Amino acid sequence: MTPSLQVTPLNSYIDEEVLITVTGCPVNKEVTIQATAFDEKEKEFCSHASFRPNQNGIVDLSRQKPIAGTYDEADSAGLFWSMKHLQSKWDDYFEKVKADEVKIKIDLLVEGEKHESVTVTRHFYKEGVTKEAIQFDEVRGTLFYPESEGRFPAVIVLSGSDGGMQEHAAALLATKGYVTLALSYFAGEGVPKDLENIRLEYFEKATMWLKEHRKANGEVSLIGYSRGGELVLLLGATYDYYTSIIAGAPSAYVTAGMKNGIFAPVPAWSFNEDTFPYIKFKYKFSTMFHLLKNWITRNPISYLSIWGNSLKNEEAVKEARIQVENIKAPVMFIAGGDDQLWPSERYVKIMEKHVRAASDPSPQHRFLYYKNAGHFLSFPYSFVNLPANVFMNTGGGMTMTFGGTKAANAAAAKETWGEILEFLQVNTALKKDEAIAK
Repeated sequence: MTPSLQVTPLNSYIDEEVLITVTGCPVNKEVTIQATAFDEKEKEFCSHASFRPNQNGIVDLSRQKPIAGTYDEADSAGLFWSMKHLQSKWDDYFEKVKADEVKIKIDLLVEGEKHESVTVTRHFYKEGVTKEAIQFDEVRGTLFYPESEGRFPAVIVLSGSDGGMQEHAAALLATKGYVTLALSYFAGEGVPKDLENIRLEYFEKATMWLKEHRKANGEVSLIGYSRGGELVLLLGATYDYYTSIIAGAPSAYVTAGMKNGIFAPVPAWSFNEDTFPYIKFKYKFSTMFHLLKNWITRNPISYLSIWGNSLKNEEAVKEARIQVENIKAPVMFIAGGDDQLWPSERYVKIMEKHVRAASDPSPQHRFLYYKNAGHFLSFPYSFVNLPANVFMNTGGGMTMTFGGTKAANAAAAKETWGEILEFLQVNTALKKDEAIAK
């Protein structure tokens, strides 16, 4: 018998399941499958899994546990989310924000000897979706929308502390029937360099433009992650324009701005020429010593300890709190219990308490908690079938940990993607039903 690698489909959307099987295997020989992909910075990520074929000489990744490898449970997507940057001691962040496809090479080895290779192409959008660069007044972004007839609900996707645009996320949402704007607001061409004094009116202008777009039906939802999650909650508490809001790993408070990619004592947001009060960092000597020690010893650094001391000033915290109870739109909050960038689970629980204590709490809010997941646990920063992120090399020998494990973060990404799609669909449908009833 000659071993044969079968991968179906070879071309697919990033969130589609890919089935990987090997037939014709000698039952007494070890079969290994390897996967290799490159991120946008040309960093190489690899994974592998070894198996004993069943009595029929078949290996089926969706049904069989590996006997060794980068993951340890039966999982058709295991080779994808478990890929690591092997040139880094602690792995590295898989950088992907553009909407072009990802190619993954899959190799079949029997007893260490390579037998066959195939390449899988994963798409964020294909035919049937139009991509347009958006530039009017000071607004910059990339728009994706279905080419089919009709008008569709719109979504604005907002990045976190890295700025720029999440074009791949916007493209994928467009394939689900949304007019989706990846909106740039700092660290991009034509927008401010730093996250400093960003005017909420900028987002209002983009929202009103999107509501009137020829392919949009007038409804606009928001999706933001990390600092973007903080932002969408602040926008929802300020304006009543939004159909629904999804906040991944958000803050319950307005946080300090950023200069050159690090937190700085400057305001992040403003409205009507006034800046919002924000959390100011308070560092303990012991905290700084621990961070410095980890940097010197080349161990991963967590920012989580900084927040405990910074949140002790009750008056400052009270002034900086985002008034989420004032948000009229249904909100989905998503948090990981092992978030090492900031305490997003604590933040979401604080917001849940305020929302439930409100005189007219919204029954449509959702609160999703994932105990073992870290900061990067959901769309638009975590995708089904892409390498799950835990660590990031930030230069100078420093590695940051964002918490969780690859397995926990991948599982949360898979579950939350379904929850996000359902949340958008249900709330858009609710609005349509209300309009029909009127």
